[in-house]
Amino acid sequence: MEVNFMLKKFSVKNFKNFKNKLVLDLSKVRDYGFNSHLIQKNLINKLLIYGPNNSGKSNLGAAIMDITCHLTDNSGMDNLLYTYYINGDYVDDKVEFSYEFFLANKNVVYTYSKNNQRRLLYEELKEDDKLLFKYNYVTNKYENNIKEAQTIDIQKRSNKDMSVLKFIYNNTLYWEQDSTVKLLMDFVNNMLWFRSLKSNEFIGVMANGEDLNDFVINNRLLTKFEKFLKECGQDYSLCEMDGNGRKVIGVKYQNYKARFDLVASTGTKSLWLFFYWMNRTKNISFVFLDEFDAFYHYDLSSFILKYVNDKTEFQSILTSHNTYLISNEIMRPDCYAILDDGKISSFADSTNKTIRQAHNLEKMMLGGEFEK
Repeated sequence: MEVNFMLKKFSVKNFKNFKNKLVLDLSKVRDYGFNSHLIQKNLINKLLIYGPNNSGKSNLGAAIMDITCHLTDNSGMDNLLYTYYINGDYVDDKVEFSYEFFLANKNVVYTYSKNNQRRLLYEELKEDDKLLFKYNYVTNKYENNIKEAQTIDIQKRSNKDMSVLKFIYNNTLYWEQDSTVKLLMDFVNNMLWFRSLKSNEFIGVMANGEDLNDFVINNRLLTKFEKFLKECGQDYSLCEMDGNGRKVIGVKYQNYKARFDLVASTGTKSLWLFFYWMNRTKNISFVFLDEFDAFYHYDLSSFILKYVNDKTEFQSILTSHNTYLISNEIMRPDCYAILDDGKISSFADSTNKTIRQAHNLEKMMLGGEFEK
């Protein structure tokens, strides 16, 4: 499936451990002749990030998802990832963000700054270098060139910390389908961050979490879930059973039934969470999956990575420590990246060597080839 909406470039400065400006450029695509499905519209659609502990992989995910905290009503505002928001050694008491999007052949740039998680200092939106909107929260200087929103009075905001762009969007009666503002808000409303380390900890997509058991039962996904687990090498025979007055997922054994959530391993529960999010919404635009394989055997890690890579309808960034996954059979050098010392670069850009399909990327990684 062809995708027409992607993050093209992202930068952040002064956020958590990123004191200096960190730039993630997803337009730096090479001309490799293999695994071309990982590239869409000449942009990296699938990226796997490596980095030592404390390099900021989780912080990068939080930084990218920060946009959802003020442009949407989705979960994330009180997520612990946003504790100690500004870099501890800051010189300038603000965090600066910039997002460059490819939205239906438009180049859209949204920049803003904050001095804490909830308080904006500045917002600006451009389409193909044309200024659509900007607002300075300190000086109240305002410019609005959005044709559908010329009559909006931003002084009517009851909450002065509310994003002006969000206020404009929510209070404009009609938006053209190809409106840049609408395309941007649709993309941001469908961004998702989650990880397997805690039970259904997420940012984006929806305001409140829901019970994974109820989701599978109520949406009649039990057979699909059982099939998915079997594909992952988990040979369960699932059923519905009573669990303290409500229907729950059960496991059928020869002599009795048991509650799935009480007999499943940590790794299997992680698969349950993954299945939930892959089936929760059909409109996901972007996924950041942090330490996706923390509880997986390496073969299962490979299966899940390939599973995500085949979902070309959304853009994804995954993080891992598992070097077994570094292979041109799975991905390609411009779709692997290293985050360290406040900088991120692809394998392709981290070496002077010309990488070919036959090269052993894992061996090169372990040998320090990408420590450019």
